[in-house]
Amino acid sequence: MMPMNVFMQNDNPISSVLLSAPLRSFLAVAELGSVSGAARQLGLTQPAVTKQLRALEAALRCALVERAGRGLRLTAAGVLLAQFGKRGAAVLSDLATALTDLEQGQSGTLVIGAGVTTSVLLLPPWLRELRRRHPGIDISVRTGTSRDVEAWVMAAEVDVGFVTSEPRLPELVVRNVLEEEIVLVLDPQARVSRPVPLDELPLILFPRTTGFRSYLEQRFVARRLRPNVKMETDSVEAIKSFVAVGLGASFLPQSTVRDELARRQLVSAPVRGLGTLRRRTALVRRHDRQPSFALRAFLDIALPKPALARRREPSRA
Repeated sequence: MMPMNVFMQNDNPISSVLLSAPLRSFLAVAELGSVSGAARQLGLTQPAVTKQLRALEAALRCALVERAGRGLRLTAAGVLLAQFGKRGAAVLSDLATALTDLEQGQSGTLVIGAGVTTSVLLLPPWLRELRRRHPGIDISVRTGTSRDVEAWVMAAEVDVGFVTSEPRLPELVVRNVLEEEIVLVLDPQARVSRPVPLDELPLILFPRTTGFRSYLEQRFVARRLRPNVKMETDSVEAIKSFVAVGLGASFLPQSTVRDELARRQLVSAPVRGLGTLRRRTALVRRHDRQPSFALRAFLDIALPKPALARRREPSRA
């Protein structure tokens, strides 16, 4: 997890001005669960961190941390301060980023959250172009499920995220990036003159931890189909190679197998009782966060033109 004091790193002088030393120390203690760890992270002595905690407790007139065995835990007031302090740190981080962009122009950092398949299939050409245009931007990519990505975006742990399930949170701006068909692929010697029964196929799929696999599993359950999964890997190229030599069949986005299908290195076939599979990838970010220069540069590359933004309406469920 990205540290709560995200913009206190790299000795940013703007950060030091915007966020008080006692609050910085408290957020570090809350994150790490120890005074010694916070002191190491902040480059302070343990007595200095303890003194700042006591000063913050005196100012707020309540205890923020308490002993728990050999470590520390937050009191109820400490939990509240950590939550609100983290939000405040994110807002001040936006200000620090904006001021830095104003001063330096085309430098900055970009943190992206995405699933494994999105990271493999979509991000490489976008990030290559971003690096070509703006070599001064530092890029970090975190992988997780769509729900993970939503949570990271809301917590300001990533600047932008990519999800493949329907976003649930009303605070998010959602932009559709890609929608494409998912096809069943087999080796060239396979007979594909009729819809294939799913239970007769040894399947090679992405791991269960990926959003792509979750989508497939949902469709299988909805159609009461029982897949016969024999292998798992998070590498698209490995899956295609395994299918091509007859080790099994797989479901893959059409864009990833277009060339192999054209060269007859793979063949596609319908699945009995499954119907057409289509998967949408959407970009999500918080509407209340000011996009940094790095994020604006990335969005200029990644978003289709024109791209329609929409706020999520609150769920009625």
